[in-house]
Amino acid sequence: MSEMVEALPTFLVPLQKNNILLPNSTVAEIIPYEPLQRIQNSPAWFLGLLSWRGVQVPVISFEMLTSAGASFSLVSVASASLVICSALGGRDAVRYFALVAQALPRLMHLTPEELIETQEDTVETELLLVRLNGQPAVIPDLEYIESCLVELDFD
Repeated sequence: MSEMVEALPTFLVPLQKNNILLPNSTVAEIIPYEPLQRIQNSPAWFLGLLSWRGVQVPVISFEMLTSAGASFSLVSVASASLVICSALGGRDAVRYFALVAQALPRLMHLTPEELIETQEDTVETELLLVRLNGQPAVIPDLEYIESCLVELDFD
C-alpha cells in the first residue's frame, strides 16, 4: 500500500522580481496595500508600520532585506497586497509582520513532487530556492526575518 502525501496549503506571493512560498498556517490575513507609518532612521528594507486590528505591524520589503542593492517600488498600488504573517519565534516584540506582494497571492496545495530544489546558494533570508512548475521561487527563512525586526526599535 502506498503512502498518501497530503498537499500543503501554501500561498504563492508575487514580489517585484521573484515569488516566495508561505505556508498557509503562517498567513494571518491578506489585505489591499495601504499607506504605512514611516519610521525615521530605519533600514531601507523596513517600509513602515501598519495599523491592523489594533496592532502595529512592521512591514518589510523581502527583496531589500535579501539584497543590499535591491530597491522597492510598487508596480501598481491598486493591485498590491500586504501579507500579514503570524510570527513563529515566540517573541513578544514581534507577534506579526507583513510582506508586500505586487499582486494578490494565490493559494495552492503543493505536494513535494511539485517543488524542485535548485542547487543555487541561498542567503540568510532564504531557506531554499526551488522551481515550481518551472518558475523560480523562494522559501523564506521567517525566523531570520523576525530576528531582524526584533533588533529594531519602533518607539
